[in-house]
Amino acid sequence: MPFASRPIAAFAVVGALSLLVSGCSGGDGDPTPSATRATTAPTSSASSPAPTSAAGTESGASEAPDSEATDPADDDSPGAFPGTGETVQPDADPSAFPATAVVTFAGWDTGTKTLQAGGLVSGTTNTSGTCTFTAKKGGTTRTAESAAQASASSVNCAQVSFPAAQVSSGTWSVTLQYSVGSASTTSDPMTAEVP
Repeated sequence: MPFASRPIAAFAVVGALSLLVSGCSGGDGDPTPSATRATTAPTSSASSPAPTSAAGTESGASEAPDSEATDPADDDSPGAFPGTGETVQPDADPSAFPATAVVTFAGWDTGTKTLQAGGLVSGTTNTSGTCTFTAKKGGTTRTAESAAQASASSVNCAQVSFPAAQVSSGTWSVTLQYSVGSASTTSDPMTAEVP
């Protein structure tokens, strides 16, 4: 029996070699093993991610345009400096006048026997306007205008005087209105006592 097992062993070796050779050749004469060809199959499909390079970026990413860098809406370049353009329409709304009138003093002067008042307008240095002081008591109203005088950051309204013949004894309410064209600003009232 030892002679019978030799041919079987030789046949087994030849069979194993033939299987190995047929598996490596792939049947088309290509010396590349079929296992290697399986790893080089194309990976581009709708569901598979794009292959990455050694740097970790997607291949082909450099070919696609960078939408953030080329989008004109995201352009951070400086435009015109704000406030350098002219307004389309002049502001004629009196309530939007960019200044504030204030009565700085109102009181009785015993030496001249007059009710005196003065004030200023902050937020403007435009002296082309008119300062109008109004004194009210009950149904009686007295008005007096004064000159607008420029200062460093405001407009001073010169002092006005209401003679004793125009103002009776009692509490008077004095306001200042500053008008430039159709725009104006009016102060809060300040009270003054006339003896």
